[in-house]
Amino acid sequence: MSDSKGKVVTDYEKYIRTEELLSLQKSEDELACHDELTFQMIHQIAELHFKLMIQYIHLADAHMKHNEIEEATSQLRRVNMHLDHLPNVFDMVKVISPKDYHTIRLALGQGSGQDSPGFNEVLRLGPTLWEPCEKLLTKRGLSPLDIHKDPHEHRALFDLLQALIRFDENFQTFRHSHIQLVRRMIGLNTQSLKGIPAQALERGVKYEFYPKLWQTISDLTDWTGSSYDAKPLE
Repeated sequence: MSDSKGKVVTDYEKYIRTEELLSLQKSEDELACHDELTFQMIHQIAELHFKLMIQYIHLADAHMKHNEIEEATSQLRRVNMHLDHLPNVFDMVKVISPKDYHTIRLALGQGSGQDSPGFNEVLRLGPTLWEPCEKLLTKRGLSPLDIHKDPHEHRALFDLLQALIRFDENFQTFRHSHIQLVRRMIGLNTQSLKGIPAQALERGVKYEFYPKLWQTISDLTDWTGSSYDAKPLE
């Protein structure tokens, strides 16, 4: 099969839709600077990561609702693989000088990373996984603390809780790495394109999807008797 220019199109190109994919960026004569292509493509790559994560989150939710614990854990591990990789994806933006970054930033108009549909959907969906997980525990008359007290007895559920808390931790780490990128490129005392101080991003890093799981870790420490008594300052 040939395209409109007579070039033979391989099955790979048809399946991956490379012609369409590689036409989704600005052309050379449209770029505000050469590195705008880097900026645009890195963010497009990130949106593809988010799209896969969203699919996996939905599958994890469905598996938990069908009492398929190992399958749900498997999907959450996929989510975590992408979150492990995403900070390195955005590290590639750092090849752009701060001056050129501002040139690109002005070309965005009113655009902002805060508008990322993929990021915002993961942010929305993350906390929703706790309800089906909690129902799995309730059906068995167990609490998160019970699971942590004897992880070998409840291995499948323990692995699920570990995957969830790693998801929460990884998402917080990703948000922190994004703050560091903002700090490096535009500074934390500046205003975003929507007039919000970049420092406001720091509040988001402290947001937890599963506060009950984090509290369980503290409860386990108290239960083991290994917590330290506070000593008065001298």
